[in-house]
Amino acid sequence: MIETSPLLSDSYFSRLKALVIEVTGMAFYADKDNDLALIVADRMTECGVKDCALYLERLQADSGEMEALVAELTIGETYFFRHMEQFQALRQVVLPDILERNAETRRLRIWSAGCATGPEPYTLAILLKREFGARIDGWHVSILGTDINQKFLTRAREGRYDHWAFRATPEEIRQQCFEAVGKQWQIKAEYKSLVSFQYHNLTQNRFPSIVDNIAGFDIIICRNVVIYFSPETVADLVPRFHDTLVEGGWLVMGHAEPSMDLFRQFRTVTFPGAVLFQRQDGLQVVPTPRPAVPFPPLTVPSRPKPMPRTPPAVRPAFVPASVAPAVDPPLEQLRALADQGRWDEALAACDQLLKREALDWRVHYLRALILDQVGDAEGCESGLRRAIYLERRAVMAHYHLGLFLQRKDEAEGARRSFRNVLTLLADKPEDTIVDEGETLTAGQLRETVGMHMKLLGASQA
Repeated sequence: MIETSPLLSDSYFSRLKALVIEVTGMAFYADKDNDLALIVADRMTECGVKDCALYLERLQADSGEMEALVAELTIGETYFFRHMEQFQALRQVVLPDILERNAETRRLRIWSAGCATGPEPYTLAILLKREFGARIDGWHVSILGTDINQKFLTRAREGRYDHWAFRATPEEIRQQCFEAVGKQWQIKAEYKSLVSFQYHNLTQNRFPSIVDNIAGFDIIICRNVVIYFSPETVADLVPRFHDTLVEGGWLVMGHAEPSMDLFRQFRTVTFPGAVLFQRQDGLQVVPTPRPAVPFPPLTVPSRPKPMPRTPPAVRPAFVPASVAPAVDPPLEQLRALADQGRWDEALAACDQLLKREALDWRVHYLRALILDQVGDAEGCESGLRRAIYLERRAVMAHYHLGLFLQRKDEAEGARRSFRNVLTLLADKPEDTIVDEGETLTAGQLRETVGMHMKLLGASQA
């Protein structure tokens, strides 16, 4: 017999439910009041709160409690090589196409949106190294995993998994790509080094955005995530995924995803057991099915013939024709170029601006973020430090320096940078805009920094 929660009779439960759905986007709970109430009741007991009104106040005042509730609401069921057909499609269709197209820039960026505890982005790292290792030697490869569950992200960063996470993984791969640590398996450093993780809420946070590190991807994988969102939310997300891909980039969704009508902006490619969506700003072509190739054991396949592609569309110049080309693009246009993943154009725009405004910390800051995306770690760090030197109160430069040092495992330097952010924000009201050209507030940035400090095991004091 299913337990019925007494919270359903609480007059404030509907308000609490509305807040949870607003923050998480999880319309999955819109018609599952009892399921939600049972989870909320457990958290209320943990907090020593007796009614929904008091718990609602707690959630609004304590971001840590909202984080704890989200951890209970989200579903972390995932495993390595889940839905093998989609990884076959990546191996046979998507990656050969991108590696050919990016051969000159030697860069590859992948976003795993809703990565849970990390098996999906790590599977991608294993696939790339084992199948295309020789072709990507010397490339800047970046695989980003994002989620709203901080507990999941902590486990993902550890990269350590129980036996059950390998139920679809060939034994050979587990033996060669992981090391036994007690009863668990730790992913080896050569694969772990390709992957980074960060907090990101698809329904609340901005994208595409160079400032949030969500821009200019070659591949976006968002599987079994949007099924929890309302149709209206999904209709808003799909065009944003499109804009977050570079021209020719690929979107991979789950099997039980929304209506195909939402993907009209994309070229659709069918593959046995998978449907792929490619951003092509030119003429659409008829999708061509490809035969499946058995996945295990993972061996380097013979190079498939290039996919037939329509000629790339001629993209309009970013600066309107009425503007003389000799005029330096303003800062907001520079930022827009970066948000579109047009890295080379954005760097050229930075250099033009610096010829005129060599001491403008904002240009050095944006240039550093762009250099980070193209794999110039030294240039990124020196650019962020230059921005801070020019403007000690450049809160976003301190923040991104903290993120940079965190990725480099320089924990003490990262803590110092994040504490600098909190110090600079100490007297700022919650709704103060701290990021020029965007909508990031002091309250939001404080909350985000707090999450990173927890991951670093540091006090915010």
